[in-house]
Amino acid sequence: MNFEFSEEQCLLREQARRFLSEQCPLETVRAVLDDGDASHDARLWQSMVELGWTGVSIPEQYGGVGLGYLELCVIAEELGRSLAPTPYASSVYLATEALLRYGSEQQKESYLPRLAAGEVIGTFALAEGRGVPNPNRLQTVAVDGRLSGEKLPVPDGDIADFAIVVAGDGSATS
Repeated sequence: MNFEFSEEQCLLREQARRFLSEQCPLETVRAVLDDGDASHDARLWQSMVELGWTGVSIPEQYGGVGLGYLELCVIAEELGRSLAPTPYASSVYLATEALLRYGSEQQKESYLPRLAAGEVIGTFALAEGRGVPNPNRLQTVAVDGRLSGEKLPVPDGDIADFAIVVAGDGSATS
């Protein structure tokens, strides 16, 4: 078996590494971390949108680039390598994947094109405090269209335009 990246994936990695070396030096990362009001680098995020990175795993029918998980991982590795202060994990990995797997067609049509275009930032709310998140022990419930409970931590919750919240239905078997 060949576990090497394809030529296209290698080119994507080189593009991402070069871009992030130029646009996200360590000084930029430190400046964002030292700024109590900044939760991410909005300029860098917008540049990533323009490169299509926010829609890399979103199918073309929803306005995305339509690539696969390996391409998503290639970009994520380079973002991690550069310590890029962006909501990539919460919006592109977590929220997008949850919508692709579990969203209704209406939800996909509503949110995926806007995620791909960088018009919104999404997040995924599963954890309910300390310990390993466990969907079998949810305290948060949704009953009659009303959500009740607490989710902590919620990655990039302070800047997200929407959150996909994992909740039970209030029954003992939810």
